[in-house]
Amino acid sequence: MPDLHTRILWFAAETVTGCRIRRVKKCLPVLFITAVTLFMLAAPALALPPGPPGGASHFSQGIPVFWPFHAGLMITGFVLLLTGFLVARYHKTGNWYRTHIIFQVCGGACILAGITVGVYMVTLSGFPSLRNIHEILGAATGILIIAALVLGYSVRKVHTAKNAVRQGHRWIGRFVLCLMLVTILLGIYFLSLLLGR
Repeated sequence: MPDLHTRILWFAAETVTGCRIRRVKKCLPVLFITAVTLFMLAAPALALPPGPPGGASHFSQGIPVFWPFHAGLMITGFVLLLTGFLVARYHKTGNWYRTHIIFQVCGGACILAGITVGVYMVTLSGFPSLRNIHEILGAATGILIIAALVLGYSVRKVHTAKNAVRQGHRWIGRFVLCLMLVTILLGIYFLSLLLGR
């Protein structure tokens, strides 16, 4: 029986690449490249020290600096999730399931990295978190994306309630796409108000 670390690595490799457990060594380069890419996208958010609590004295170092990274990650994640949805819904070729998994996992990773950048950006600016509808919907989106990915993984593993899990995965995925679109539009609106553009 492999240890917990090895089982987690196998799960990640199988989820991201669609490879079977016996071929994990072939999947490691894809996992490594994905991890390095996400780190490079989210690393600028770690460049500055956190701002003082309760004050907006570091506003010029927070939102005006990091909003392009946050917006870029969120829009990239949305496009990847939408592409994965379209593949699963309208393009069922022989390799559709693996393509769907790759798009959904990469899109979910971009969204979670974008949420991390957004939280850091708001904290650095000195504003309290979860005070407007954009932030609340963004947090809900992150939670629902994790739920959709877990349900999507469970579709192949569950045998008793497979149809219920599949339907839950589908409807949560559709809801996430709609929620993300609304959240992105609200984010653009709040940014234009905040930056006066």
